[in-house]
Amino acid sequence: MPQLLLVAGTGRNSGKTTLLCSVIRNICQRHKVTAIKITPHFHQKQSTGNTIADEEGLFVMEEKQKESGKDSSLMLGAGADKAYFAMASKEKVWQAFRIIANLIPENHAVVCESGGLRHFLEPGLFLMMNRSDRTEFKTDTMELNTLADQWITFNGETLDFDPDTIQFSANKWITTPKY
Repeated sequence: MPQLLLVAGTGRNSGKTTLLCSVIRNICQRHKVTAIKITPHFHQKQSTGNTIADEEGLFVMEEKQKESGKDSSLMLGAGADKAYFAMASKEKVWQAFRIIANLIPENHAVVCESGGLRHFLEPGLFLMMNRSDRTEFKTDTMELNTLADQWITFNGETLDFDPDTIQFSANKWITTPKY
């Protein structure tokens, strides 16, 4: 899926949303963007948008608020035209994505924060994020290691990578070196 930029991380606060919001801000003036956050962690459902699916092990919502503080809200606030939030068990990650994918217009650049989704498809660009003080990784994370196009480190404030090098061109994601 060349129009998909997929970002996963080694854990919480690894810079995933920081990176994606920067990318969205950089490209939203030239391209329509759909943002997606799929998490395996279930927590209280917040009414910040329109519920699309709600069943055992699966919750999908279109985000409507830019100030709720959720990652999908931050991505909407960064300039995404549409943003979706999903909580999905490991077995239902693909189902959650397919529900959302059917709602994405053909000409949109797609950014997604999800580790589990990489097991089901090959995105145009797959980036792994790691917090600089994290040295131990879960087995799932190590499985994704070899699939990542690039590992990026976040120290809590800055990235060791320039998000401006990520571009969307001809309906696919590319990285361009800065000179």
